[in-house]
Amino acid sequence: MTIKINREETNLEVMARIAKATAHKYDCSMSIDFQNGKRQIEFIGDNECKARIAHAVEDYFRNPADESAE
Repeated sequence: MTIKINREETNLEVMARIAKATAHKYDCSMSIDFQNGKRQIEFIGDNECKARIAHAVEDYFRNPADESAE
């Protein structure tokens, strides 16, 4: 019996899910499909919110010590 193992880089999926949760704060949503080797993310909502959502996601991972050094 052969068991197929799919190795997948999950960091992108985790980031996509964080972005999806953040998009909900802006009354937007994201459709995420990481099945069968596809990496498809579809944004649904006001396109002007994309930059704000991306900035908010970046802020989650920004090191506060980096900002104090500026």
